[in-house]
Amino acid sequence: MSNIPFPRGMRDLMPNEALFRNKILGRIEKIYQKFGFLTCETPVVEPLSLMRAKGGIGEDSKNVFEIKDEDLALRFDQTLGLARFIAMNQELPMPFKRYAIGKSWRKEEPQKLRYREFTQADLDIAGSKSLFADAEVIAVQAKVLEEFNIDYLVRISDRRFINNFLKSIGITDDIQVNVVRAIDKLDKVGIDGVLDSLQKLGIQGDKLEKIRDLIDQKGSNEEVLKIIENIDNNLSLSIAKELRNILELLDLYKLSGKIIIDPSLMRGFDYYTGMVVEYNVNDKNIRSSIGGGGRYDNLVQVVGGRQQVPMVGTSLGIDRILDILGFSDSTEFNTAEVFVLNVKDNNYKYALQVANELRDNGIAVDMNTTSRNISNQLAYANALKYKYVAVVGDIEEKLGNVKIKNMIDGTESSVKISDVINILKGSNKNIKS
Repeated sequence: MSNIPFPRGMRDLMPNEALFRNKILGRIEKIYQKFGFLTCETPVVEPLSLMRAKGGIGEDSKNVFEIKDEDLALRFDQTLGLARFIAMNQELPMPFKRYAIGKSWRKEEPQKLRYREFTQADLDIAGSKSLFADAEVIAVQAKVLEEFNIDYLVRISDRRFINNFLKSIGITDDIQVNVVRAIDKLDKVGIDGVLDSLQKLGIQGDKLEKIRDLIDQKGSNEEVLKIIENIDNNLSLSIAKELRNILELLDLYKLSGKIIIDPSLMRGFDYYTGMVVEYNVNDKNIRSSIGGGGRYDNLVQVVGGRQQVPMVGTSLGIDRILDILGFSDSTEFNTAEVFVLNVKDNNYKYALQVANELRDNGIAVDMNTTSRNISNQLAYANALKYKYVAVVGDIEEKLGNVKIKNMIDGTESSVKISDVINILKGSNKNIKS
């Protein structure tokens, strides 16, 4: 089958994988709703001109999947679409707390834990400049990771700080963006790779060493905050104060993961204007982040809004989380609780009546839809890993009974349909408890 074309960086999901994924998404959605976030949906395509707007996603616009002969492209993330939505609906009550779980596409080179088609779980708060909003979108995503027992690390910085720092050591405005992009690749290329890129930008000597010392900082949060303050201007003092306040607020959420101030954290998009955050797994074999975000107070105006709307948001990469959780090894293949089999074709109508009565009583039922013998039906049910099958033949039909069989221990008994309902509901109760 290798000659069948298939898009690079994308993947099919087997039934067990898709079921596992959907259950994970349901649990994430419940956490978002518990914190009062609302959901809204935006199209999977957005204007190409929006994605290429100055102050938008920056150099990553080259990785956008364009739609031929249209000023449209598959969305690169869900943030730009939200900013466009806010710009078009500024009558919304503010702050507007929004979550969205959906797919995005990037024409990047595929690699481990990095796909061209991927699902993101986004949280955003529009209309609030308060650090309360920053802390909440950081903390709620951390709660998601805790829901799945993921050992995580939260890294926090501020884009204003790095720009302030670069200016303080004499880096001119015309190359600051390129310097930031070079530093943002630290996790991918290592410190030597970053320094090599900086040298190619013409940064040498004392300036290079100062940048190296900053991004290689291994001190405590307080030591890093002192470094920020030592730039000795009002902006640096304000940034340090805000970061301290965010740490204090996050402490109230009682998060299990470690939280550090990391001045090497950039986040690549040009639209970030302040606090930036990234989530990493405490596993040396996983270098990629599993989520991130930050504050982007100018994006609504960038996409055409009449006035500025402060916004802050975070996003988790669902595909990376699924891979970490080993979703491909999941053994649950179906959502039905029982498989109904008919011994002969003339028993099918009675089998359908049984299935529908069970469904009417809140039980999910699958059933045979082919003309095949009972052995093949049992083999099929076993392949789909059903715990229970309900068999109906001439005897069961005559008595109005069902033969219920436990496929795990092999026990079986002929009972009334009402008893099947009690057996299955009792089984579900035990499973849930």
